[in-house]
Amino acid sequence: MSNKNDVTIEATVRTGIGKSYTRKLRRNGKVPAVLNSKGQSTMLELDPKLLPRAWRDGGKQFDLVLEGRTQRVEIKELQLDPVKRLCLHVDLAPVA
Repeated sequence: MSNKNDVTIEATVRTGIGKSYTRKLRRNGKVPAVLNSKGQSTMLELDPKLLPRAWRDGGKQFDLVLEGRTQRVEIKELQLDPVKRLCLHVDLAPVA
């Protein structure tokens, strides 16, 4: 059930872990994310430009393109910087 107003965000698998790695990621304009599905967690990095639109317009759901495959996901938790209002981290789950 996708319509033309749906948001599509591309993601890449994140290899690094830890506080310093995620800080470098944010400094380079990316947002760390985690996709939790069926007991597995996949660490991702997203481009944050379309996240506010997915949050508002899509009912917290959007299409995630990962390694050439598209799947519908839902934002479970979105952590924001309290002062700058920038996205710090996103938790995602697939939509059944």
